Amino acid sequence: FAFRPLVFPNHATNHHQHMNDADSNLAKDNAVSMTDLFQNKKVAVFGVPAPFTGTCTTAHYPPYQRLQNEFKAKGFDAVVCYSVADPYAHYNWGLAMGNDFDSIAFLADADGEWARSNDLERDYTGASLGHRSARFSMVVEDGIVKAFNLVEDAEKDAEVLLQQA
Repeated sequence: FAFRPLVFPNHATNHHQHMNDADSNLAKDNAVSMTDLFQNKKVAVFGVPAPFTGTCTTAHYPPYQRLQNEFKAKGFDAVVCYSVADPYAHYNWGLAMGNDFDSIAFLADADGEWARSNDLERDYTGASLGHRSARFSMVVEDGIVKAFNLVEDAEKDAEVLLQQA
């Protein structure tokens, strides 16, 4: 992954938040624009290959959940869990883990467009997952990526990202 100061386009994407049967299930009603997500904000984003999978569930997400108050104390406006997944699975994975969606937003890239356009698409066909995103994390300030990690140690990622803030 090459460092790029401006990775995110300023237009609506197919990323979804809080997609569930109680609200509208139309993509247009759930789209989150990169401008809304990042403009004038400090955001921690961690990307997981897939919801409900072993390492994502037991090693990568839990430290972010445990350290969510430290992220706020370091001035983060938002923490986002990103995955190439359908938004229903991603949302329900958050529910199953007791996620507070006001503290950690879950955004799904249903078709993998963002992962592909940022050289983060990986082929996990051998694990029956198809094409997904690499495991990563980053600090984004006002749309500019200040720190980026391809994650090797999922359990330590949240601590590493906090140190980079």
